[in-house]
Amino acid sequence: MPQTGSILVRVYLSRAQLPIAGATVIVAAVTPQGNHQVLSIRATDASGLAGPITLPAPDPGNSDAPGGPTPFTNYTLVVEHPDYELATFEDVQVFPGIQTVQDVPLVPLTGQNLGELVTVTPQPL
Repeated sequence: MPQTGSILVRVYLSRAQLPIAGATVIVAAVTPQGNHQVLSIRATDASGLAGPITLPAPDPGNSDAPGGPTPFTNYTLVVEHPDYELATFEDVQVFPGIQTVQDVPLVPLTGQNLGELVTVTPQPL
Protein backbone atom coordinates (compact mmCIF):
# COMPACT_ATOMS: atom_id res chain seq x y z
CA MET A 1 0.00 0.00 0.00
CA PRO A 2 1.45 3.39 -0.96
CA GLN A 3 2.42 5.57 1.97
CA THR A 4 1.72 9.29 2.29
CA GLY A 5 2.62 12.15 4.57
CA SER A 6 1.56 15.76 4.44
CA ILE A 7 2.94 19.25 4.66
CA LEU A 8 1.24 22.32 6.09
CA VAL A 9 2.84 25.58 4.99
CA ARG A 10 2.55 28.65 7.25
CA VAL A 11 3.45 31.90 5.46
CA TYR A 12 3.91 35.08 7.45
CA LEU A 13 5.58 38.48 7.43
CA SER A 14 9.06 38.07 8.87
CA ARG A 15 9.65 39.44 12.36
CA ALA A 16 6.01 40.52 12.91
CA GLN A 17 4.74 36.99 12.11
CA LEU A 18 1.55 38.39 10.60
CA PRO A 19 -0.12 35.88 8.22
CA ILE A 20 0.16 36.54 4.49
CA ALA A 21 -2.90 35.63 2.42
CA GLY A 22 -2.72 35.01 -1.32
CA ALA A 23 0.84 33.69 -1.48
CA THR A 24 1.40 30.94 -4.05
CA VAL A 25 2.86 27.75 -2.58
CA ILE A 26 4.46 25.30 -5.02
CA VAL A 27 5.60 21.84 -3.92
CA ALA A 28 7.87 19.90 -6.27
CA ALA A 29 9.92 16.71 -6.27
CA VAL A 30 13.28 16.31 -7.99
CA THR A 31 13.16 13.62 -10.68
CA PRO A 32 16.04 11.16 -11.23
CA GLN A 33 17.03 13.34 -14.22
CA GLY A 34 17.42 16.35 -11.90
CA ASN A 35 14.30 18.22 -13.06
CA HIS A 36 11.56 19.49 -10.78
CA GLN A 37 8.13 17.86 -11.08
CA VAL A 38 5.39 20.11 -9.67
CA LEU A 39 3.08 18.11 -7.39
CA SER A 40 0.91 20.85 -5.90
CA ILE A 41 0.12 24.53 -6.30
CA ARG A 42 -1.92 26.19 -3.58
CA ALA A 43 -2.69 29.69 -2.32
CA THR A 44 -2.51 30.66 1.32
CA ASP A 45 -5.75 31.54 3.09
CA ALA A 46 -6.45 34.50 5.41
CA SER A 47 -4.51 32.70 8.17
CA GLY A 48 -1.44 32.37 5.94
CA LEU A 49 -1.90 28.59 5.67
CA ALA A 50 -1.71 26.31 2.64
CA GLY A 51 -2.55 22.66 3.15
CA PRO A 52 -2.32 20.15 4.45
CA ILE A 53 -0.92 18.89 1.14
CA THR A 54 -0.78 15.09 0.90
CA LEU A 55 2.45 13.77 -0.69
CA PRO A 56 4.03 10.37 -1.37
CA ALA A 57 6.33 9.12 1.39
CA PRO A 58 8.41 5.94 1.69
CA ASP A 59 7.27 2.81 3.46
CA PRO A 60 8.82 3.03 6.95
CA GLY A 61 9.57 -0.70 6.89
CA ASN A 62 12.15 -0.14 4.15
CA SER A 63 14.31 2.10 6.34
CA ASP A 64 14.68 0.18 9.58
CA ALA A 65 18.37 -0.71 9.14
CA PRO A 66 21.42 1.58 9.25
CA GLY A 67 22.66 2.56 5.81
CA GLY A 68 19.31 1.82 4.19
CA PRO A 69 16.92 4.23 2.51
CA THR A 70 15.85 7.33 4.42
CA PRO A 71 12.44 7.20 6.16
CA PHE A 72 11.36 10.43 4.46
CA THR A 73 11.04 11.99 1.02
CA ASN A 74 12.66 15.34 0.20
CA TYR A 75 10.60 18.01 -1.53
CA THR A 76 11.29 21.53 -2.82
CA LEU A 77 8.98 24.30 -1.65
CA VAL A 78 8.69 27.66 -3.44
CA VAL A 79 6.56 30.49 -2.04
CA GLU A 80 5.90 33.65 -3.99
CA HIS A 81 3.82 36.79 -3.54
CA PRO A 82 4.09 39.96 -5.64
CA ASP A 83 4.85 42.14 -2.59
CA TYR A 84 7.53 39.89 -1.06
CA GLU A 85 10.84 38.25 -1.92
CA LEU A 86 10.71 34.75 -3.36
CA ALA A 87 11.34 32.01 -0.77
CA THR A 88 12.76 28.64 -1.83
CA PHE A 89 13.25 25.72 0.53
CA GLU A 90 15.09 22.57 -0.58
CA ASP A 91 15.07 19.17 1.12
CA VAL A 92 11.85 19.64 3.08
CA GLN A 93 11.34 16.21 4.62
CA VAL A 94 7.95 14.47 4.60
CA PHE A 95 7.62 11.33 6.72
CA PRO A 96 4.89 8.69 6.22
CA GLY A 97 1.82 9.26 8.38
CA ILE A 98 3.12 12.57 9.77
CA GLN A 99 2.20 16.18 9.02
CA THR A 100 5.26 18.37 8.48
CA VAL A 101 4.75 22.05 9.33
CA GLN A 102 7.01 24.37 7.35
CA ASP A 103 7.17 28.00 8.46
CA VAL A 104 7.93 30.45 5.66
CA PRO A 105 8.82 34.00 6.71
CA LEU A 106 8.58 36.39 3.76
CA VAL A 107 10.51 39.65 3.51
CA PRO A 108 8.91 42.69 1.83
CA LEU A 109 10.41 43.65 -1.53
CA THR A 110 12.96 46.45 -1.41
CA GLY A 111 14.25 46.17 -4.98
CA GLN A 112 17.69 45.13 -3.71
CA ASN A 113 17.16 41.51 -2.71
CA LEU A 114 16.33 38.60 -5.00
CA GLY A 115 15.34 36.04 -2.38
CA GLU A 116 17.25 33.42 -0.50
CA LEU A 117 17.60 29.67 -0.95
CA VAL A 118 17.15 27.71 2.28
CA THR A 119 18.27 24.10 2.56
CA VAL A 120 16.42 22.30 5.33
CA THR A 121 18.83 20.19 7.40
CA PRO A 122 18.00 16.50 7.74
CA GLN A 123 16.38 15.19 10.88
CA PRO A 124 18.86 13.47 13.23
CA LEU A 125 17.84 9.83 12.96
